[in-house]
Amino acid sequence: MGEVQDIKDVKKIFIAPAIKYFDHYDFARAKIGCSLKWLVTKAYGTDGVPADLRDPFYTDQYDQEHLKPPVVSLLLSADLYRRAGSHILKSDPAAGPLLGHDAVIQALAQRGLYVTEQERLVTERDLHRRPLQMVRALEGYGDI
Repeated sequence: MGEVQDIKDVKKIFIAPAIKYFDHYDFARAKIGCSLKWLVTKAYGTDGVPADLRDPFYTDQYDQEHLKPPVVSLLLSADLYRRAGSHILKSDPAAGPLLGHDAVIQALAQRGLYVTEQERLVTERDLHRRPLQMVRALEGYGDI
């Protein structure tokens, strides 16, 4: 049998993100990054996130940050929204299969959650537009 170790002797290791000065913090990137991380985690589960989706950004030769092309493709195809919606609504027997953007929008609306952008309802057509409009109001990340 193994020895019982005193809890006081166990060191816990936490990985914390780099702390930046307030005037160097990129709020637009943080908001998009957190939203995407939440969506991907809901779609694939905490332990099932594919490696190429863990960090959705890449930096080009001009030191500009962009969303990785596979992430953009998934967002335009509705696969992430469909997967996340299916996981979130799996306990609801009235929820039907979510086969596209429109099905996800309708399922949310039936529960009183409306997808809007600047106080305008978002349509399926809006979600297929290129370049991808993440958040128009955020400067520097309007067209991704």
